[in-house]
Amino acid sequence: AEIARGETANSVSCYMRTKGISEELATESVMNLIDETWKKMNKEKLGDSLFAKHFVETAINLARQSHCTYHNGDAHTSPDELTRKRVLSVITEPILPLER
Repeated sequence: AEIARGETANSVSCYMRTKGISEELATESVMNLIDETWKKMNKEKLGDSLFAKHFVETAINLARQSHCTYHNGDAHTSPDELTRKRVLSVITEPILPLER
């Protein structure tokens, strides 16, 4: 919606302009970049990283949050019912201990 109003660009449209490729190819390329970045981040988490453990965990948690927000559209500027339910559950529903 923001792009249609001319208010902002996204990674796909920027990649399209930079590389001079179609939206389909740009989307595929951006998805590949995301996959490769997840692999690098997981390697940092599982291996001997030059970064402090809490820094790596924080970076991964921020990536998880972004992935959840933007994976199926833009749940930040155009939240759907699923997004509303997720946010409300975080705020209003207690976290219960797991039964063993």
